[in-house]
Amino acid sequence: MRPSLFTSPLWAALTFTLSLSLLSINARAQPTSAPADPALQYRELSEQTRQVAERYLQAYLSRDWAQLFPLMAERIHFADPTAKMVFGDLSQQGKPALMKYFSEVYPYVETHVFKRERSTFAGQHAVFIGESDWSFSLPGHAPVRSKTPLVLTLTVENGRVTDHQEIADFQSYLSGRQQLAAGGKP
Repeated sequence: MRPSLFTSPLWAALTFTLSLSLLSINARAQPTSAPADPALQYRELSEQTRQVAERYLQAYLSRDWAQLFPLMAERIHFADPTAKMVFGDLSQQGKPALMKYFSEVYPYVETHVFKRERSTFAGQHAVFIGESDWSFSLPGHAPVRSKTPLVLTLTVENGRVTDHQEIADFQSYLSGRQQLAAGGKP
């Protein structure tokens, strides 16, 4: 008996190749997963940012450097461009430089209470708006107490703060310092 074309090895190879081609076409036509929901991704990222930023802010305000340190990215950047005319350039780059700055300068901050008026968490960004009631005293000088409007922004990437910016109105601090220099009480 003569073998039929449908039972020959050639037919088996052709049908196998055709089956693979059809599977390949079908696999390309079928998405492997549903497209991500941008609103859900944004909401989840904003919530992750809120959690990290809230912990960072509390540690920063209470000067709890041990709690703050692990929340900082190695390449963290800190800046307060509004302080430049008052205190000089405070910009710091990197975790070691920023921790050194905090440990050397913040002991002169005698009191500090941040009264938050509002906050926003948008994707990787956190914004805290409020008033900073603080007193600052350099060695050998009387403390100057002031209430300063403050906007503090944080950028969070991979669960760590990569950027910390502050914008403040230092007019009340400067007025208090001027009063002290003139012999008055701030």
